[in-house]
Amino acid sequence: MKNFSFRLERVLQLRLAAEQAQARRLGEARREEAEARLFSEAGAARVAEAIAQVAATPAALRTAGTLSNLILTVEAARARAAESARAHAEAVARLEVEINGFEEARQARRAVERLKERRLESWERDMERAEQSVMDEVASRQVRRQRAAG
Repeated sequence: MKNFSFRLERVLQLRLAAEQAQARRLGEARREEAEARLFSEAGAARVAEAIAQVAATPAALRTAGTLSNLILTVEAARARAAESARAHAEAVARLEVEINGFEEARQARRAVERLKERRLESWERDMERAEQSVMDEVASRQVRRQRAAG
């Protein structure tokens, strides 16, 4: 009897490698999104801190120059926070793309695996039929021999 061979085994291996590569990219995208989220949250915290600093400045120290510097500090913190929020939004968008890419790669691999499973089941049925045919033939010969002898 011949052994089972799947002609698309190389395709299956390539799909598996593609899925693993996509999983690595997905992991990187998740890590980058987490970092961007932390930077964004830190930027928002710095803005809140700068605003609290302006509000906490004693009235005696609120000269035009001091207020101008404090306002510039708040504006700079807001600009950095906005940039961090934009970078986080981009990281979230990339993460979505990588999640979709991973799902597609997983589905492509799984389709070839299902084909392999079906072909293996078909091969096993064919082998069972062939074995049964051989056993039937052997039994038939034994019956003929017994009739001829007896």
